[in-house]
Order: sequence, then structure tokens, then C-alpha cells
Amino acid sequence: MSSGTQAQLLPGLGATPRLLAVAGLALLVLPQIIVVITSIDPSPAAIFPPKGVSFEWYTNAFTRPAFREALLISVVVASVTALLATTAGTMAAVFFVRNRFPGRQFLVAALQLPMLIPEVMLGLGFLILFSRMGMRWSLFNIAVAHIVITLPYAARVVMANLQTLSVSVEEAARVLGAGPITSFVRITLPIIRSGIVSALIFCFIVSFDNFTVAAFLVTGRGTLPIEIYAYIRTESDPTIAAISTLLIAVSIIGILAIERMLGIERISQTGSARA
Repeated sequence: MSSGTQAQLLPGLGATPRLLAVAGLALLVLPQIIVVITSIDPSPAAIFPPKGVSFEWYTNAFTRPAFREALLISVVVASVTALLATTAGTMAAVFFVRNRFPGRQFLVAALQLPMLIPEVMLGLGFLILFSRMGMRWSLFNIAVAHIVITLPYAARVVMANLQTLSVSVEEAARVLGAGPITSFVRITLPIIRSGIVSALIFCFIVSFDNFTVAAFLVTGRGTLPIEIYAYIRTESDPTIAAISTLLIAVSIIGILAIERMLGIERISQTGSARA
């Protein structure tokens, strides 16, 4: 094939990735749009497109006691998970970024395993483990499992932020008489604060939205995703669409906050950053 023929084909090839990107984006966004539109359907059959506009299903979502209790449980579990996972993730990030030792890359890779293993396998594994240990505390078990699955997210975000901080800044603080703890608290921590806050938000969202692992461990009143699943097994009205719309809004707000404080580009580079 001549060079002139190749040049004529290149523009067509350039359009294909753009079309695929648009198609992929549409597949991701379109279901969310349908859920939002369905949530205002006045009929109890969740018809799309809706025949009118009504917000009664949002009222039903807030007035139903089971949803209120599940929301409180989800907020508490997600808050504890985010706090502990981010604390542990920050400590792990500082340890791995500031130290070089044999086996370090293996440990960094092992830290990411909960992101790679299917959640069905994780949920089943936790169920077997907690059963063997006689741990039948539903919410405690869910919180422990959520900490494990969110820890890699916290570590990756903080590591990405920490890698932008030059070691010379910490060394200068130590030369001036600051100890390791003082240097970390007064120098390192304020600089990586945006990464820590982003990790908190990220872990909260992941824990709050998690269903698969929690479904294996719940024995009584569960989190909001569990209650949503129990509701749709017997009801078909747009109440779940209304709740989903609110969850979509919360997730969007969280992602925008992370983008504003840290930048999605920097988060996306954590996987390819040098270990």
C-alpha cells in the first residue's frame, strides 16, 4: 500500500476511536438518565417515558422507616470505613513511597488485591472467615470487609499525592531540628491534605454504594443497597428510581469534590506511577 493511500485512510481511523468513546459514554450515561426520568413518573408501574411529573416517590423514600434506618446504617458504616481505611491507607502510602526495600513492589501489588478479586469471591471469603471465627456481628463484619475493599483506593490516592512532594522538603525540616513525627505532622500532612480528603470521600462513596460484599454478611437490618434490593423484590414503583437518583447526585458531588481537590488525571496515574 502506497504512502498516499495510507494518508487517506488515517483520517477515517482517527474518527473511529472518537465514535467508540461517544458510544461508550452513552452506554454509561443513558441508564442513569433513564433512572432519573423514571423517578418522576406519577404511575406506580415505573413507565418510561413518564406520562406526567410527580415527586411522590421521593416522599415515599424519605417517609419509609426501613429506608431511613438503612440510610443511617449506611452513613455510619461508610463514615467509620472511610476514616479507618484512609488512616491505614495514608500510613501505608507514606511507608511505601518513602522507603525502598526488597519485596516492596510485591507488597504494593498485594495491597491492590482487593481491587482485582471479584467482590463475590471476597464476600464469600469473608462469610466463611467470620463464620469460622464465630463473629456474628453483622454491621461490624460489614465494616471490616468494607475497610479491606476500600483500603487500596485510599492508598492509591494518597500515594499519588505524596509522590508530588519532594523528599528534600522533609529532609530540610529534619535538618532544622524537627523529628520524624513533627516533620510529618507539620510539613507532609498539610501538603497531602487534599489527597487525604479525596481518599476519605472516595472510600465513603465506595462503602456506601457497596452491595455485593454486604449481601453475604448481613443478618438483620442492612445497609441502604441491601434494603433497596429487598424492596424491589416485592415492589415495582419508582421509589427505587428516586433513591437511585439521590445516590447518583451524591456520587457526582463526591467525584466533583475529588476532582477539585486532587484532579482525576492524577488519580488515574496512580496505577501507572512508579512503585
